[in-house]
Order: sequence, then C-alpha cells, then structure tokens
Amino acid sequence: MSKAARPPLPLPISAPLTPPEGFEARLAEIGVRLDPPVLATLGDYLARLLAMNEQVNLTAIKDPIEAWEKHALDALTLVPLLVDVAAGSRLVDVGSGGGLPGIPIAIARPDLRVTLVEATQKKAAFLSAVAAALGLANVDVRAERAEGLGEGELRGTFDVVTARAVARMTLLVPLTAPLAKPGGLVLLVKGQRADEELAEAARVLTEQRTTHDRTVATPTGRIVVLRRGSGEPRRKARR
Repeated sequence: MSKAARPPLPLPISAPLTPPEGFEARLAEIGVRLDPPVLATLGDYLARLLAMNEQVNLTAIKDPIEAWEKHALDALTLVPLLVDVAAGSRLVDVGSGGGLPGIPIAIARPDLRVTLVEATQKKAAFLSAVAAALGLANVDVRAERAEGLGEGELRGTFDVVTARAVARMTLLVPLTAPLAKPGGLVLLVKGQRADEELAEAARVLTEQRTTHDRTVATPTGRIVVLRRGSGEPRRKARR
C-alpha cells in the first residue's frame, strides 16, 4: 500500500456474500467469466464494503443483491474493454470511493497493477485495509487528489484510467486524461446522459488532446471510451 494512505482501518467481521441466482449468466452476457474462487473474493469484498459502510459512508446501497448488480456487475462491464490491455499494464481508478470500479477489476484481472486514488482519508484507509484483507498484492492506494497526481510524478504513466460517478465530463476529463499515457484509454462509467455530457465536453476533449473512441451500452449504464493523444494539453489563453 502507498505511504500516502492512512494506516488500514480495522474491518468488521462479515461473511462473504454469495452471488445471486443468475449472476454468472449475466456476466456471460457481457463476455466475462470468473472462476469460483474469484467470485468468492468478489463476494468477500462486497460483504466488507457493506459492513464498513455502517461506520464510514462508502455507498448508498445496503441491500446485498443490489450490491451485486449495481456495484459488482457495473464494475465488471469494464473488463471486456480491457481485453487488449497486456499483463503488467497500469490502471488507475480516480475517485475510487469504496473501491469501485477499481477493486472488482483488480480481482478479475490480477495481472494488472491497479492504483486507487481517493482523497477522503477514511475511504482511502478502508481501501488499504480491504485490499490487504483480500490479498490483492496488485493494488496500491493513493490518498491524494487527482489534480495533484495529474501534475506530478504519475502524469502520463497509466495505460488505463477509470472513473465512476465522480463528476460531469467537463470536470472529469481534465482530472483523468493527464494520467493516461499517449494512446492510453480513459474509461468513464456514465448513465443515460452520456451523449449530452460528451457534447458539453467537446472543447475540453480538444484541450486535453483526447478523442472519443466510442460509447458502449451496458446492462447498468454506458461507458464512454476516450483515447489519449500525444503531446501536452493546450493551455488556455490568458485574458
């Protein structure tokens, strides 16, 4: 874990959640297959998330079945978009909150090096604790603001950048795009207003040298796929 995060919080004792009936079939529909041990780890994570939520505000979802749908399935819709991302590649999840979508991705793709960025100290401490408890050696936690990371040592160092429910794209693209390598992917989990946000963010995409690759409809929302171009972002002219 990164030294930037607080010492891990003690996690409440909780029994792992069992996938609801039909969950594996739903995964298959989006092109994802997870072995039983991987599903068990995912259930362990969800149980710990809901248990810790009674102490730290991590999610508005409290129902276990809803957590499988709106957290686990939603996060795993990103996995098919990573099929061409090689083992050892670096992924950063901006504004990770309770670990979504970063931790389910780290569970499903243990060959990726996953960095979770969360500025709220208590949430970052939970992320460090739950990653350690789940044995996720491929996860690092940074208790910092994305703005600072995008201007510092991590600028342009990630193959993939993800973000879910953080902000509208006009604000989100300048936070995420600087972290991506030239040619890297920026995957933004959005809802039904994705097209509206894209149109609104057209100028920002140009300034950040980032292009819209495609938008993918999923059972839980829409994923806006951006690709980072080469060169530095354009600087705004001073008035």
